[in-house]
Amino acid sequence: MNKYFILILSLGVFFSCTSTKNRNTSKDDSLIEITFLQMNDVYEIAPLSDGTGGLARVATIRKELLAKNPNTFTVLSGDFISPSVIGTLKYEGKRIRGKQMVDVLNAVGVDWVVFGNHEFDYDDYSDLQARLDESKFTWFGTNARFMPDPNMAATPFFKNRNGAKENCPDDKVFEIKDADGTTIKLGLFGVLLDTGKKPWVTYSNWFEAAKKTQEKLRTQADVSIGLTHLVVSDDLKLAAMLPDVPLLMGGHDHENQRHVVGNTIVAKADANAKTVYIHTLKYDKKTKKSTLTSELRVVDSKIADEPVTAATIAKWEKIKIEALSSSGFDATATVVKLPGTLDCRETTIRRKQASVGEIINQAMVKAAKTKPDCAFFNSGSIRIDDILSGTLNEIDIVRMLPFGGGLSEVQMTGSLLRKTLTAHIGNEGNGGYLQLWQITAADGGNWRVNGQALNDKKLYKVILPDFLLTGSEQNMGFLKTTILEVETGKTNNPDIPVVVKPNSKDKQDLRNDIRLALIQYWRG
Repeated sequence: MNKYFILILSLGVFFSCTSTKNRNTSKDDSLIEITFLQMNDVYEIAPLSDGTGGLARVATIRKELLAKNPNTFTVLSGDFISPSVIGTLKYEGKRIRGKQMVDVLNAVGVDWVVFGNHEFDYDDYSDLQARLDESKFTWFGTNARFMPDPNMAATPFFKNRNGAKENCPDDKVFEIKDADGTTIKLGLFGVLLDTGKKPWVTYSNWFEAAKKTQEKLRTQADVSIGLTHLVVSDDLKLAAMLPDVPLLMGGHDHENQRHVVGNTIVAKADANAKTVYIHTLKYDKKTKKSTLTSELRVVDSKIADEPVTAATIAKWEKIKIEALSSSGFDATATVVKLPGTLDCRETTIRRKQASVGEIINQAMVKAAKTKPDCAFFNSGSIRIDDILSGTLNEIDIVRMLPFGGGLSEVQMTGSLLRKTLTAHIGNEGNGGYLQLWQITAADGGNWRVNGQALNDKKLYKVILPDFLLTGSEQNMGFLKTTILEVETGKTNNPDIPVVVKPNSKDKQDLRNDIRLALIQYWRG
């Protein structure tokens, strides 16, 4: 009798649970919850020297969030193709140039990205096109257009899929449905700043593009969000312009921050996935109101690696070591034991003169063949964004200066040097802020070179990175210089009449690679 009673009781519980489950999954309660896992400005696939970061850990967080809420979307708010150590190396006869990052992001399961300025680092457009074609995620670039020929109309960027072009959308509407049947339409757009200058890309105003897109999305979606790659001041302006967009997930600024502008949240995580933001958007279809909560989560060794992503990272780390060796770098070779800490964080080097700037400038000067009056380089060439300590190996130097690049010794008029220093001050906070050697600002803003007042009419001997002579640094297009006569160094720029470059075939000339100059300087 007891057996029958237990059986009947068990069946009753089963049918009760089943009917309750059916009621829960069949009744639309008009409430829906969507989770967004946000990262931005990611250049490293593996953990950093301080133990934070690592995309295999981010993949674990994603899996945990998906298990709780299938309506979880992973986004990256720009800057990932470049720069990185691996991206500068060769694999199978070609420069890697972000191939490793797309491979790993595919493994993580990223859903949506917006173009950042560093997606346009490479002169050859075929590199970016290859990355687009390899990616499994959707790219947004509402205000960016592909223009391979100035005589042709600009078109959206695209992926090549099965012999056809699949455009990267300006915006998109996604139908989101939860377990109880609540369904809403979620709108999404993505805008970016226009500093990624290349002949094959053109930009419209990001404010106008976002405003126009949101006007359209209002008629198609219940609620819309944005991905941005802008300076935070522009994010805040955009948030004020679009009060019905509850969330702008941004990039470009490398430090985590969260701002409230009316009903809109502007959020950015720390670069290199040191942290990620987890946003929970709850939308009520009846009231047409949304609420948003955000959690900033530290990504560290307490989070296990997701196996598939970890295996993909290990593959590329092995390729990195082998490629570095073939490029003349021994990843494990000791360079220097630091007596203390060396602050290479962007919050430091892009806002003030730093010890690491002094060291690199001295390495440049020591590599010079003449005796420079002064030296400078752009802080944006330092990409490690970390506080270094202990023993540094050659891999750490390559991580610090992944772009590498040669050094030029030039003659520069004092008037152009003054103009450069003025632009440098205006670039505070970004990569165009210069680290200076034997250049100081006296009281009243009067510049001094090696202790003497800057003379506009004097020709100064300066050593600086080749990159600055391309004119590509922010607000420094006037430095663009072309050598007309290799033998004499004569140029087309009257304010930089002479440029002396090393023979690229002379492997002993440290001016061919700033990283080699720094390694040799530290080794004495």
